[in-house]
Amino acid sequence: MASSTLFPFLSIFSLTLLTTASAVGFSVELIHRNHPKSPFYNPTISISDCVHAEVQRSHARAAALRRTFFSQLRNDMSSTANTKYSNLSPPAPDFTHLIPADSSFPYTIPSDTPFPSPADSLIPYLPPADSPFPTPSPASPNAPIETDIIANSFDYLVSIHLGTPTREVIAIADTGSDLIWVTCKPCADCYKQDAPLFNPATSSSYANLPCGTKKCNQLPSSQCDNSASDSKCIYQYGYGDGSQTIGNLAQETVTFNTTSGSTVGFPRVAFGCSHVANGTFEHHSAGLVGLGSGPLSLVSQLGSSIEHRFSYCLVPYDSANITTSRLSFGSDAISSHNVETTTMVDIDRETFYTVTLDGIIVGKNNTLGPMERSYMIVDSGTTLTYLDSTVLESLVEVLAKTIHLPQVEDSEKLLPLCFDESNVESDFLYPDITLQLGKATVTLKPYNAFRKINDKVTCLAMTSNNDISGDNLSILGNIAQQNFHVGFDLASRMISFAPADCTKY
Repeated sequence: MASSTLFPFLSIFSLTLLTTASAVGFSVELIHRNHPKSPFYNPTISISDCVHAEVQRSHARAAALRRTFFSQLRNDMSSTANTKYSNLSPPAPDFTHLIPADSSFPYTIPSDTPFPSPADSLIPYLPPADSPFPTPSPASPNAPIETDIIANSFDYLVSIHLGTPTREVIAIADTGSDLIWVTCKPCADCYKQDAPLFNPATSSSYANLPCGTKKCNQLPSSQCDNSASDSKCIYQYGYGDGSQTIGNLAQETVTFNTTSGSTVGFPRVAFGCSHVANGTFEHHSAGLVGLGSGPLSLVSQLGSSIEHRFSYCLVPYDSANITTSRLSFGSDAISSHNVETTTMVDIDRETFYTVTLDGIIVGKNNTLGPMERSYMIVDSGTTLTYLDSTVLESLVEVLAKTIHLPQVEDSEKLLPLCFDESNVESDFLYPDITLQLGKATVTLKPYNAFRKINDKVTCLAMTSNNDISGDNLSILGNIAQQNFHVGFDLASRMISFAPADCTKY
């Protein structure tokens, strides 16, 4: 039976345990942080405060995505050319001593431990050509392991069950990172957490992964804890705000309660069992489920079991506190109606789902242009859509001429174009905005492009990437993806968009 009365009982007779030779389709709830099922739910917050908090989280996440995207690009360039780069971080210190043998817990990290500094120092490291330090590689003792988000910059959560017997974990669902990790007992230095820590000692299906295994080598880099005979694989992930998680790379059975009422489980899924987790992590969250396209993400590990496919259908924000969204895998991730499909850009951005933005049309025939093609990351964790400043200026100019409402300024000056709806007619509609994403023509309805910030003001839910990037990188945020069945096929490297009523999905 499942441990703790906090979590639903899972009968062993109702559990379908799959091997990699099996294929299945299933869906689970994707919970917005403002939904009553979310531990972050706050029914007293005003619409204005809620929106501005969304925008601030979105800016932080977008900036971190940009840092990782272009630092990876520099690393890729270095593999084919001996190029010097400036303003790069020093190598990370050895951190294996932070995960002592179980008998030494509780363990206090020394105050003088030389952790990497926050922000830009926590991007993947590439030494200059004349550096005395080697380029990090798997199992290199000086290699930092980095991720690409700010610890608190998320919008969606997913429930997973770990171990045998099962323990429920409410974790961040993130398409912008790969590693799955949860906080575990014993914990040397962990943020205060409401939910119980996962105790690997109580699970019969838990196993630490040793150094030299395929999954250990799939980490961006790794270290070995040689204090025990099994030479445990140790990971460290740093975040853009200085938060970090350190622990053992292990494998465990992951089980889902599906929306159809059944349960489905997958054995030997690699995850990070974190024994150090500190910084700005929210006390309501207990870990993270990486949904990126890298080899250690949940999607990649489930692989042929889900036919290398997953999708999500996000309900509009005005319904996000009423009904949950859906995260689907395998055959459930397929949509056959009005589907627009495009190929992911093959630029070795292993984690990110990247397409090209080739054009924008306002209404039926107001084409913006000429505009330079840009990379666009499709991301479920970024709230707003980010465009090149020149493109955004053209879009704002066209919208200002098209929308015959008084313009007002956002009280926090975070959004570029807002309208006063005090005297709006009942039949007024904002124009559609159509994006040409490679071969996919994606038409954004008003709720995809505009966000009401109070009873009288609605603002464009798009902004300039200038504050997050000096480069031509765009991001398709989750407001723009609402009421779309957004599908990802990792085998064919395709992304699809199909309009849908996600409240009825």
